[in-house]
Amino acid sequence: MLSTEQKKLRDQADRSGALKTKSGLAVRLMDRSNGYDISRVKELWANLTMIQQMRGNSHWLDQSNASGMVWNDFVTDLLAKRYTRLIVFENDEMIFGFSYISISSVNAQNPKQKTALKASINELYYEPAFKNKIDLVELSELMRAILKKLNIEYIEFAVKDLQP
Repeated sequence: MLSTEQKKLRDQADRSGALKTKSGLAVRLMDRSNGYDISRVKELWANLTMIQQMRGNSHWLDQSNASGMVWNDFVTDLLAKRYTRLIVFENDEMIFGFSYISISSVNAQNPKQKTALKASINELYYEPAFKNKIDLVELSELMRAILKKLNIEYIEFAVKDLQP
């Protein structure tokens, strides 16, 4: 459930560029300037970290602790990095999931080959309540289309804690 402030910020969010699934869900790049997107992703990422801890994997919590930052600052820092992107999944009501992606150059050290961009999907999360409401193949195709708009030529799936 969104707070009143989150609802206000959501209504101001720029949702242009969102791609829609047949069922009406949307996939888009996170708006780094919108407080709703940022606060909602922080909330979802905290949920993911709690679930990972319960499963015995504390990947993000360990990174947060190693950084010496409090949780909110740690996630803010991750989201602000130049070489990262975040794709959000949403319906008309709220953002219900995200994919955290880092971008790197391929062939940058080889002058005989064209330099290309590679996206590494480091995290993928959606709220458990949406498990049976989304078509994962359709969602991944829309993610691929967004990455293509960013001139990404290669995609690597690098999620550390992926369980069904």
